[in-house]
Amino acid sequence: MSTTVMDGATLYHLLSNGYSNLMQNIELINELNVFPVPDGDTGKNMTATLRGGLETATEDELSVGKMMKSFSRGSLMNARGNSGIILSQYIRGIAEYTKGKEKLTPLEFIEALDNGMKRAYTSVSKPTEGTMLTVMREGIHNESSVKESGDFEQCFQLLTDAFRTSLMNTPNLLPVLRDAGVVDSGGAGLLCVFEGMQSALLGEEIDSSSFQEESETMHFHSGDEPAVKVRKISAHTRYAVVAVATGQGIKDYFLGCGVSVIIEGGQTNNPSTKAFISAFEQLDADYIIVMPNDSNIILTANQAAQMYSHADVRVIPTSSIAEGYSALSMMDLSLDSIEKVVHEMTHYLPNVTTGYVTTATRDAKLNGIEIKQGHYIGLTQNCFYSDSTSIVDAAVTLFENLPNAQDKQVITVFCGSAVTDADKEEFYDRILSRYPLMEIGLLDGNQELYHMIMAIE
Repeated sequence: MSTTVMDGATLYHLLSNGYSNLMQNIELINELNVFPVPDGDTGKNMTATLRGGLETATEDELSVGKMMKSFSRGSLMNARGNSGIILSQYIRGIAEYTKGKEKLTPLEFIEALDNGMKRAYTSVSKPTEGTMLTVMREGIHNESSVKESGDFEQCFQLLTDAFRTSLMNTPNLLPVLRDAGVVDSGGAGLLCVFEGMQSALLGEEIDSSSFQEESETMHFHSGDEPAVKVRKISAHTRYAVVAVATGQGIKDYFLGCGVSVIIEGGQTNNPSTKAFISAFEQLDADYIIVMPNDSNIILTANQAAQMYSHADVRVIPTSSIAEGYSALSMMDLSLDSIEKVVHEMTHYLPNVTTGYVTTATRDAKLNGIEIKQGHYIGLTQNCFYSDSTSIVDAAVTLFENLPNAQDKQVITVFCGSAVTDADKEEFYDRILSRYPLMEIGLLDGNQELYHMIMAIE
């Protein structure tokens, strides 16, 4: 049967099926991680974003404009990670186009997707081709016949074909994908959503358990009460600080340095927009300073800052715990303007090198390093330097091979729960013997996934 118009209830049903298909493929998408490190969470982040939209919208709302307005609000609040933020902005653009509309034709649906794509591009300061953004764009622009679809069945067939073609080409656009032998995970998630929507249109339902049951298997906070308030906050203050962190030692250290509220999060557990807003609401401050401390959380923090109107929120773009540590060490809340405070906290960030030691999740060859699953690996945020059966060997080799390591003066290491006292002593002695003037600090971070997080300055 030919479908030539779509109302809000029908679109909700299709989106629900898209969500269910994404859920069924969540682990496959998570595993499309460029690097063999334990932080592949694209599937989780996109699923959480869509689930927020479904839980907020009304499934029997006939007006497509009203349904999408609610769906967009829910997805924006529950978005997490770069992929989730980009997806939520895509949905926001679609909702903006459908405002005031009762139903959509196939042509209008394509125009709504086009508006969503443009909105998604504006959410990223430096869009990278070969990512989900490319799949969004090429899915509607590479095939002119998509815009001439006579019905939704033909429209979705053309869309999914074009999305799939674009996705398979992402390794040719992004060398890091080619080297890792994977396609873009966000683009793969987007294709799953549209394939699920297409299946529903054709009457092929994907089994969907309750949202509650699904969320219990995903091991991240729902975002309802994510912020942990563990430092007494006065009735009103000029400045307040919110930071993302995991590991009791790291959280305690940050609180001792003046952070007001800690949001539990990091690799594999990216907090949502709602988590940040919930943290802001605990504070009575003129200015709120936010440290995301993870490159995959910065967009979420920025989105929350834009949505919050009860204080002036400034995001310090810290992309790691090490950068957060450095920013805190330069924080002076006695300064008379927020601009001066932010300047002091950000001025030295370019001088900070972040080093990690973690466990490889799969075999790989990157940066000329043969990596074996289960070995300890040393890396920066974009380059690998060591592989070893020893945590300390991996850490020392990483440090010794870092460009300009000899020019650095201080190395501070947050040690994870797997690092023993003997490991700490051996690391200290080996670094000091090679760099006798180096100032070395070892702190118990108690984090789990990354055995050592180094701030090298």
